[in-house]
Amino acid sequence: MQATIAFPVVDKENISNVASKRNLRKRTITTVDGEAIDLSKEFEATSSVVEAMKQRIFQLEDELEAARSAQAQGPPAKRARTGTILDEPQPTASGSVKSGATNKAEEKKRKMQLKKIFDRIKKDCKSDTVKFQGTPKTIKCDEVFEQAEFDGIFGGKGVLIQPTPQNKPKSAVTIIRFSTRAQIAELFGDELKALKGYRWTRGGAPSFAKSIKLGACDVEIRSAELNYSRNNMKCSLKFEVYEVGGGGRSDDKFLW
Repeated sequence: MQATIAFPVVDKENISNVASKRNLRKRTITTVDGEAIDLSKEFEATSSVVEAMKQRIFQLEDELEAARSAQAQGPPAKRARTGTILDEPQPTASGSVKSGATNKAEEKKRKMQLKKIFDRIKKDCKSDTVKFQGTPKTIKCDEVFEQAEFDGIFGGKGVLIQPTPQNKPKSAVTIIRFSTRAQIAELFGDELKALKGYRWTRGGAPSFAKSIKLGACDVEIRSAELNYSRNNMKCSLKFEVYEVGGGGRSDDKFLW
């Protein structure tokens, strides 16, 4: 036996007013047979209609549960991902290229600074004030480096004398010493070139004769020491150079 379900009938004028205020849509369900049932009117509750209503109820329950879950989880994933990108920039191809370009620029600057120092040594070795007479000569120069520049040029090079855990660990002055050919080569890298100087006779007592320039000679850097103050960013460098074959060096390592 089939039952007939009747819904309260609202007069047409009232329906028109409610629809205009609330923008109501027509409520219908579709049975498995393809028949559209208008729920706002009387209809016969056949088995196919009841099944269609059950499916519609299940659908509404699923949609309600999904809406509750989405509300509990917060904003959509796309919006959350956008927020993450704004808050914490992610690496990009352009960022990697920029980082590589920055590293190349820093390396180029480091080489230019080392070249400047070496050119100063090269120039002084040929000057008349540095006379090679069988003993090592000292060449001094001062530079100004920011802490990052200093670390980029000299960090990890030579032997750190100060500050160390055993020697003035809180000192603002850094002392680094280079005592071997390997340490000198590591410092200058490709900028380390052959040096030339001039051999001179010894003047002074007892004849009080002037020193005489004899000719060119090959010169090498024997050792180096630097003092850097991070307070005034001044770096004082001291290089000892000697005439190759002129004495003053018998092995690869010397003490100051």
